[in-house]
Amino acid sequence: MVSLFFIIFLALTVFFVVRCIKEVKSENGDVDVCCGYLIVAIIAGIVSIIFLIWVFILINIVGTGYTIDNKIAMYEEENASIEESINVTVKSYMDFEARTYGELKDKDAINLVSLFPELKSDTLVQKQIEVYVANNDKIKELKEEKIDLSKSKWKLYFGK
Repeated sequence: MVSLFFIIFLALTVFFVVRCIKEVKSENGDVDVCCGYLIVAIIAGIVSIIFLIWVFILINIVGTGYTIDNKIAMYEEENASIEESINVTVKSYMDFEARTYGELKDKDAINLVSLFPELKSDTLVQKQIEVYVANNDKIKELKEEKIDLSKSKWKLYFGK
């Protein structure tokens, strides 16, 4: 859409500049008419420059958008690794404390950490949980950015 408007206003600029030149070269050329054409050409030129800048901004956004899926995959892989590490820690702690807490059937390590205050206070586990939560927030931001990317594509060239 923005690229289309850029082309339209660029064409208008060229059209009115050519009309102004033809008016000056004609035998009975009117300077007032030429000034009118020139003013319209200048305004259309300024608008086309604004659209050109907008096109470059959108091209940059769309051009870097292909990396979003790779970033999401990286954060999800890191979260899986953290979850696995927490699972190992929780399972070893559960084995140690099986007599005290009995057998728990919950498989979700993140929820189990909240059940064991001693484990929750472990700095390594706490740091892993913080990274896990930060990664989840980043994944949400990237998914939101991916949604905004389709809007930028539409603005640039009516794409999806």
